[in-house]
Amino acid sequence: MSHTSVLRFGLILAAALVLLAGLATFAIYQSRPQAQPAQEEFGKPVMAAQIEFLAEAMQRSAARIAAHPQTLACFAGAAPEVCQAQAANLYALNQDATVLFVTDGQRQLLPGFLPGDARRLLASNAGRGGTGATATATFNLSLSHPVVDSDGKRLGVVIVEQSVPQLQALFDTLPLPDAAAYAELQQSLPGDASVVLMRRGNQAIKRHAQPTQIALAGTPWQIAVWRPVTPVVESVAPYALGWLVASLVIAILVMATVLAVRNRVSDNLRMLVKFTNDLRQQRLRTHYPVSLAEFQTPLETMQKLGRVMLGRQKEATSLARIDHLSQVNNRRSFDEKQKELFASLKDGWSHSLLILDIDNFKQVNDTFGHEAGDQLIIKFGNALKACLRNSDFIARLGGDEFCVLFPYTPLDRAQELAERLRANMPESVELIPGVTQKLSWSGGLSEYSRDDKEENEALARADAALLEAKRGGRNATRIRAAA
Repeated sequence: MSHTSVLRFGLILAAALVLLAGLATFAIYQSRPQAQPAQEEFGKPVMAAQIEFLAEAMQRSAARIAAHPQTLACFAGAAPEVCQAQAANLYALNQDATVLFVTDGQRQLLPGFLPGDARRLLASNAGRGGTGATATATFNLSLSHPVVDSDGKRLGVVIVEQSVPQLQALFDTLPLPDAAAYAELQQSLPGDASVVLMRRGNQAIKRHAQPTQIALAGTPWQIAVWRPVTPVVESVAPYALGWLVASLVIAILVMATVLAVRNRVSDNLRMLVKFTNDLRQQRLRTHYPVSLAEFQTPLETMQKLGRVMLGRQKEATSLARIDHLSQVNNRRSFDEKQKELFASLKDGWSHSLLILDIDNFKQVNDTFGHEAGDQLIIKFGNALKACLRNSDFIARLGGDEFCVLFPYTPLDRAQELAERLRANMPESVELIPGVTQKLSWSGGLSEYSRDDKEENEALARADAALLEAKRGGRNATRIRAAA
């Protein structure tokens, strides 16, 4: 049968809690906020909003110019004075913008040269009714809008071109997600090509990350933002460290608790062992302190059972030392008491003993039967207990022979006690209905001596004295002192 210790249970509990902490840490790691693209994280940058606002304003301006009656008149008649008058009006309204009127045949109606980017813009819108936008490396923004007459026929396009000198300052205000990020202002070229107009940040991260594109509506520009890619190890490291710290704390707390419980259980078990030893030695203490409530009730129950058992053991021991008939001590008890007194002689104490025989006991048995004889022994034992001191030790040695030990009593004092006993004994006792017997006894008195080699030598002297009393006519006490 395998045995599992409290420490092993603690290790299993600690392992389970550490595993649970690992699962909780993994769940927290999985639910962490994910890195958002720059545009979603920061919204539309101020720079983008301002440029888009400018492009939208230029687009509305181009639309209003294209729909103006004087513009339609310029395109319809191509009269120089009409076109020049409209150009003067537009210049007066916005001196920062350049406005071009170009027919579908790419004929320029307003004076001035047609910029190269404007030509590309015009070419990209040729044969189409839409609008377009382009820009130059000097950060000029050009927008076009078709000119349509009242019949829906396309006459040409209006091109509005305006410088954006604050573009660099706007780009410098672009917020980067973190210090290691990198951003570019790009301009789209025909096809999928693009050119970088401005850049900010750590360009080295372009090799390790994909950009987030932020389009600038109404312009050929876009913002590309690169964020540094955090290695998996670095992203996991804080969570792993947290799990390790939590695991260490759990292990320390669990093991400290387990050791404390184990020590308390051991202390309580030792108290139970002490209780068992006390019970084996037939003694119980009033209190057995335990620190765990789980041990308190069982121990109290064991104490109650132990007291009952101890009481019965003492009762059985007492019965084993008491003569069943006379209810005084038996020969075994006498031997133990005599041994105890004999051992104390070396300390200077004096002890005496008196052997008694009931006179005419055999005649009572033969005449009235054993029942009467038993009653005589019982009545004689009761008389001895009534007439002697509580400190005197009374024993029945066998048959009708009794012995009285006088502890710490010299021989002369024991002689006085023997005479007082004879004087106080009843003259007769009733044995059975109608039968009364005169109560008399013969005695032999002696004293234990430090010169005795054996503890029974004083008993032998008393027995010899008793024999002298019987031979001398009974109902007397003889004394034999040590030589």
